[in-house]
Amino acid sequence: MKLYTSYWAQVRNFPKNLVILNTTVWPPKWYGPLGYKDKNGIISIDCPPLKPGASCAGLCNGKCSPKHPENCAFLKEYRKQLDSIDINNFIAKLFDLGYKIEKQEHLYTVNFAFVVFEKYDNPCSERRVIQQWLKDNNVEVAEWHK
Repeated sequence: MKLYTSYWAQVRNFPKNLVILNTTVWPPKWYGPLGYKDKNGIISIDCPPLKPGASCAGLCNGKCSPKHPENCAFLKEYRKQLDSIDINNFIAKLFDLGYKIEKQEHLYTVNFAFVVFEKYDNPCSERRVIQQWLKDNNVEVAEWHK
């Protein structure tokens, strides 16, 4: 199992064995409901532990200019939220989920992508916090590219 980060506009390019883990408060309106396979056969699943929680509410309006993520109250609070997650339990649950999907969908291997709204080149994104949190906990993660 490999872990990736990506963004919603990229999911149309995902292979069938790359499962969407929605980390956004809500997916884009154009995508449709989570928990099903889209027209390309891509499975999408909500990932509540990685969705910005109540402590993050109102801390970002998306209009930072210039963008200084190191001073962003939202991203700092989001990192605190991630740090409160039992990483070993979280990863174990992902492995279990991946195994179930492999069996159900008859796939050789399943990988997961933590999906955010912002493109990879936007420094003000939960993506960077997710990547750093995983790396700080010795979990490999990469940006997914077609």
